[in-house]
Amino acid sequence: MEESIHSGKTEVVLIGTGIMSATLAVMLNQLDPNLQIKIYEVLDQPAQESSNAWNNAGTGHAALCELNYTPEKEDGCIDIAKALEVNTEFDLSRQFWSYLVGKKVIENPQSFIP
Repeated sequence: MEESIHSGKTEVVLIGTGIMSATLAVMLNQLDPNLQIKIYEVLDQPAQESSNAWNNAGTGHAALCELNYTPEKEDGCIDIAKALEVNTEFDLSRQFWSYLVGKKVIENPQSFIP
């Protein structure tokens, strides 16, 4: 099972089968379809850790509801910089998923977007 990354057989190793690894693997495949990618998961099923809706806020990490992204400053003001950053990143993810739907890589987006 142990392969050398330098052997040319595996060029990218991703750990975990959640949304981050899945998205990165698809993105890398779009950039280079010949890239050898391996994804490893320790759990019985994919996306059972952080990507599981019962283990996160269920908001797609859009930063719209997570108070930890909007800490209160010493003067009582709310710092929204992190929330804006996370929201922008989530919007970029949605744009990428839309691109994949257009390319027919994702044939049925309703299967994972309620």
